[in-house]
Amino acid sequence: MTKAALPEPGKASAVKRVAKPAVITKENGTHGGSDPYSLFRGKLLIGNRELECHVLDNGKRVITQRGMVRAISPVGRESGNLQRYLSRNPNTVDMLTSGPSVHFTVPGSSLILHGYEATFLIDICTEYVKARDEGKLHGTQIAISQQADILIRACAKTGIIALIDEATGYQQHRAKQALQLKFQAFIAEELQEWAKMFPEEFWETLARLENVEYSAQHRPLRWGRYVMLFVYDAIDSDIGKELRKKNPNPHFKKNHHQWLKEFGREKVTAQIYRVIGIMKTCRDIDDFKRKFARIFDKQTAFDFMLDD
Repeated sequence: MTKAALPEPGKASAVKRVAKPAVITKENGTHGGSDPYSLFRGKLLIGNRELECHVLDNGKRVITQRGMVRAISPVGRESGNLQRYLSRNPNTVDMLTSGPSVHFTVPGSSLILHGYEATFLIDICTEYVKARDEGKLHGTQIAISQQADILIRACAKTGIIALIDEATGYQQHRAKQALQLKFQAFIAEELQEWAKMFPEEFWETLARLENVEYSAQHRPLRWGRYVMLFVYDAIDSDIGKELRKKNPNPHFKKNHHQWLKEFGREKVTAQIYRVIGIMKTCRDIDDFKRKFARIFDKQTAFDFMLDD
């Protein structure tokens, strides 16, 4: 994807999602078990600036503190504290203590990230533009307000598109065709060898059934659920139930890895190719689920379809 330079103030830029693995960096704090955690992560591209963003298990949409700083900085800097920018503007001083700060974890990492609810970025930008219009800003503050103006216009332009997509139902079609959740968010690093047990033919055939574009780097997260049903449960439903009981969080697969060592890779491999054979005879994913339900455990497959 070619990234366009930031437009001049007053011109709206496009806001896009960058479909590539997010880099998780240490930003604040230490590990704790009571914090919300990231379910989905990605890069929000505004002009030539990428902002790391997450959707948490509590439904909050957040941008990391580093992303917030990069968004409003006139030069796109990453370092520094957001409080520095809030304290410069008389209209945002009160936000120093009332801002919706969020600490959250990312599955597979022991670090705690520091971020803010995404709408807070628009609140900051609005107050900077307002302060500029009121003649309260000077020097670099004016440059920040110009960047804020760009952000507001860019988000407004994208927002109206999103509203139309929601009103017409197109968002569901768009999501089915374009949304590619990272498979690496489902499988921990120590299980990359386990993932290699599944040949590319498995993923390519699955992509054909779902009518999505296949990329080895961006396999949808839901495919991990398919693997659990098609492989583990089909081999031994009791094993599948026990794995879920011991390890219900799909982001952490240590117990599954241990089970592979004990139960044997040959049974898993045989099941994989049996599933591939069935998939090749199907028109789409619904057709496959029906055939799978007839061949294997009907109730398990039925429950899985209800979860979709």
